[in-house]
Amino acid sequence: MKADETARLVRKHVQSNTYIIKDEAFFEKSVHVRGSLITGSHVGFWGDLIVEGSLSLGNRSTVRGNIRAESAFIGNDAEIGGILTTTNDATLLDGVRLGEIDSARSVTIKPDAVIDRIVAEGNAEISGEKALAISLPRARSLSGRRSAGRWTLCAT
Repeated sequence: MKADETARLVRKHVQSNTYIIKDEAFFEKSVHVRGSLITGSHVGFWGDLIVEGSLSLGNRSTVRGNIRAESAFIGNDAEIGGILTTTNDATLLDGVRLGEIDSARSVTIKPDAVIDRIVAEGNAEISGEKALAISLPRARSLSGRRSAGRWTLCAT
């Protein structure tokens, strides 16, 4: 992507060191943000996404690679092809799909999320208004263990 195309899709709020990406933007290569990041909906990242602050990934956005951020708020129906790693809390809204989340703090997961593995040093809260269904597409059971202060939930 050329510099003028990037300038059209990305804005920066200087006072908060936050970058804002418009709806339906996409990036073919890995992206490294030296600050926080807020994306619109339907934003696509074809590589890894590294954010040195907080991340708010918009609804129905896609990251084909891994994500690393201080904290993460992942919007409805977003898809992450790799591992989501945070040094602080992470929140995954309805319908999020990802292979693994590894949080140094707590994880909050809303209904209809599909996650193969959850690792959290804090709490792992899975919630639903009426009913709770944990989708384990390739597993027969869910196991959890606490080791060295970290909880790990795995599909087996």
